[in-house]
Amino acid sequence: MEYWDLIVYRPILNFLVLLSNILFSNFGLAIIALTIIVRGVMTPLILKQLRSSKKMSDAMKTLQPKIQQLKKKYAKDPRKLQQEQMKLYKEAGISPLGCLSSPMLVSTLIQIPIFIALYRGIIQAMAVTPQDFLGLSDSLYSWSMVREALPVSGNFLWLNLAGTDPYFLMPILVGGSMWVSQKMISQPAPDPQQQSMQNMMQIMMPLMFGFIALTLPSGVGLYFLTTSLASIPVQYSVYGWGNLRRQPAAQAPSKKEAKPEKQKAEAPVQAEAPVAEQVSNPKEGARHGKSGSKRKDRRRSH
Repeated sequence: MEYWDLIVYRPILNFLVLLSNILFSNFGLAIIALTIIVRGVMTPLILKQLRSSKKMSDAMKTLQPKIQQLKKKYAKDPRKLQQEQMKLYKEAGISPLGCLSSPMLVSTLIQIPIFIALYRGIIQAMAVTPQDFLGLSDSLYSWSMVREALPVSGNFLWLNLAGTDPYFLMPILVGGSMWVSQKMISQPAPDPQQQSMQNMMQIMMPLMFGFIALTLPSGVGLYFLTTSLASIPVQYSVYGWGNLRRQPAAQAPSKKEAKPEKQKAEAPVQAEAPVAEQVSNPKEGARHGKSGSKRKDRRRSH
């Protein structure tokens, strides 16, 4: 625990207090500034991961016809099917563990300790209880700029950063911004089962972080909100608006709409059928012509 406080917690806490002193004694602006700095440092890793993910998604789309052929060919041999799929992925340069690529792992591992340290820092920096204030004085550096920032004000807009949002706006903003961020980078899955799982994750993740913002101090929700908003321009540079503006695929005409067209197409053929029958039997026409002329001669003789 001492190493954690020395390496992660104390630097983040002191940097937050220092930023609040620079930014007009506003702890909310300090949280936003810290989040933007962290995202700026992580942007090269995030861009690399996003480009790799998009490249893998595009490659998977091109491989879908071949994968469907393999499924038909080795429908009774799952082991052989898996081997052939792995071989196909290897030839296309696709990693089956692409979601666990190193940039994504590094960015996640960086954010987890920052989130934990930020949560502790907000609770202690607000100094809600005398015990928190004593712990705060022990954790701060002896720098004059840091000491001058005390006491820290927890008021930001309508929020008390040390408490929950009384109007429930922060959880809604956190969930909505995270849904937009996820929707931008989500790609349609060819497999219906994968698509349903992807749709479920797009709903569950915003709900989970919205619940965290509802139960934890509003300062943590402010960190989540700033993180989601800061990620949107980065994702836009790779995916554009993604699924937010994707047009639905054109639907095939229904059977009810197709029947009238067939009837219209068959109508002229039926109308021409009697003419065709008359032309196709010239002998019968000649016989009818001869018999008709004989009848006329008999009437004249009578």
